[in-house]
Amino acid sequence: MGARINKKRSDAIYGCLRCLAWLLTHLVCRYHVTGQENVPTSGSLLIVVNHLSWYDPLLLGVILPRRVYFFTKAEMFHWPIVGWLCKITGQIPVHRGISDRSALEKAITYLREGKALVFFPEGTVERQEQMLPAHTGIAMLAIRSGATLLPIAHSGTRRVLRRGWLPRVDVQIGTPYTPTLPAGTQRKAALQAITQEVMAHIAEMLPVEQRGVYR
Repeated sequence: MGARINKKRSDAIYGCLRCLAWLLTHLVCRYHVTGQENVPTSGSLLIVVNHLSWYDPLLLGVILPRRVYFFTKAEMFHWPIVGWLCKITGQIPVHRGISDRSALEKAITYLREGKALVFFPEGTVERQEQMLPAHTGIAMLAIRSGATLLPIAHSGTRRVLRRGWLPRVDVQIGTPYTPTLPAGTQRKAALQAITQEVMAHIAEMLPVEQRGVYR
């Protein structure tokens, strides 16, 4: 990550970016959020969300009442301006297509420091607004860090800047909980069970036709 990040400077820049994202969001869509009171205001938090669009991180940064951090594809850290903003705000670079241990260790450090981290366990965007099979990294992070899981389901961001004027975006924030490894189960199977559980929570908050493999 390079030189140590100045927290005050980082917080100030994050706040400015959040204001810009708020303005942009109100210009490009109509969003409705339910369950915002379910977001813990402090403590380590692993926010698990279905992934539909490049716009998802901007929307989450706007609606969540506390500062959050994201896994960001490593290539973006080399982009002009964007890369600097990713670094200064402490986002986590991840190399896609491989098991990126350094990214996972950075995420665990953040969670143990009491930060809130957003995770898209499907790993990619689904163009048909259908849920895809999730990777078990989410379960590993939760167990190793002891973080609380917060499932969030949303629909409509796929239509932002694509179809019609001010498309409706719906976001439902579920109930936070702390997962545990099922007793008497091998670790791999246990991680899969935890992953299945949180994805089922997300699916329950979506219309049946958008649940994909979690119907």
